Amino acid sequence: MSDTDLIDHVVAYYVAGAANDLNVATRWYPYGELVLIIEDKVSVATRKFGSKVRGKSKAAGTVFLDSMIAKDAWEAKTNDFGGQMHQFQADKYRAALSDWQNSDPIIAKAKAEGPEYWEKAFAQLVA
Repeated sequence: MSDTDLIDHVVAYYVAGAANDLNVATRWYPYGELVLIIEDKVSVATRKFGSKVRGKSKAAGTVFLDSMIAKDAWEAKTNDFGGQMHQFQADKYRAALSDWQNSDPIIAKAKAEGPEYWEKAFAQLVA
């Protein structure tokens, strides 16, 4: 399995579970700060699978964040210095997350195979 497969599974695991509990204060954040926030959330969610899985938290968090920004779950505006700022949009986030959960093939496989799926999949991906 490739590094991309591992990252895809980390993203799917986060989307399937811990992403449901994400709640970000509705202030404007620079992109880099959001990456750190989401990386931390993914890291906490995946820590039980070991350091190789947890080590993909930044890459997986960035994939998740970029996808959610593209789906308007974070509103974007250009600040006075030319950078982008982002504000969490709870309603759009919940809708985008639900769509993702219902369309992701890894999450569908995990639902079909049961809770032990994640442990088996991560064990194979880091072997």
